[in-house]
Amino acid sequence: MDLRRRLLARWALALLLALAAALWLPRAAQAQVIEATEARVEYQDGGFELAASFDFDLPPALEDALHKGISLYFAVDFQLSRSRWYWFDDKPVNTTRSVRLSYQPLTRQYRISTGGLQLPFTRLKSALQFIQRVRGWRVFERNAVKPGETYNAEVRMRLDLSQLPKPFQINAVNTRDWNLASDWRRFTYTVPTDLSAPPAPPPQPPAPPPALPASPALPASPPMPAPAPSPASMPAAANERGLMEGRGLYLQAASYALSPAMLAQPAPSQP
Repeated sequence: MDLRRRLLARWALALLLALAAALWLPRAAQAQVIEATEARVEYQDGGFELAASFDFDLPPALEDALHKGISLYFAVDFQLSRSRWYWFDDKPVNTTRSVRLSYQPLTRQYRISTGGLQLPFTRLKSALQFIQRVRGWRVFERNAVKPGETYNAEVRMRLDLSQLPKPFQINAVNTRDWNLASDWRRFTYTVPTDLSAPPAPPPQPPAPPPALPASPALPASPPMPAPAPSPASMPAAANERGLMEGRGLYLQAASYALSPAMLAQPAPSQP
């Protein structure tokens, strides 16, 4: 009888603990979860870019660690897969982008660093809004997919605990405030078939307005008659004309005498 009572008491205690855990764990997880509100893939300039949005609040423990000089790293994971009935799923894309959030006590500014980009913010809310909005991230190139095929895409955001200092990594495993992550946001994407089409020609400038009609031309005035030479100037003009004609005849004769054909002829023999 005593053994049966002990077994019933243990069973009741275990059931009570299970119910308490079922009621408490969802609340704790709900307080620290990241919600993916938007996710899509866009084709831009020969590549495919991810546009996604997330929503979350920074827990007090993480905000306190940030103000004490601990940088927080938020990672965005993206995967692309395609089902195959004859083999395992094809997974052509599996990439991650990391965003670093830090605080500068001297300038009292929050700084975002991702790749070669660094942006300062005066408010923590503005810095978090930049992290929550993913735009212009090229997740894969054109040669990684096949036009016309439908792929399964997945995206999520999480706090990358592996980037934290070692003592914080150990503490983060046992603290729910540091387990900040979202569920996978899944959607399908069909690759367009007209990827090789040439880009649309740029818009042509508007045609210039028609020219105004030309004003009617005025009639040309008749040429003025040349003045008749005076009798006194006639002998002088005749003399000048004679001199010019004589000079022209002299130059023509000299050019003919000095031509190569005349110089090559032999001299006439004496009788």
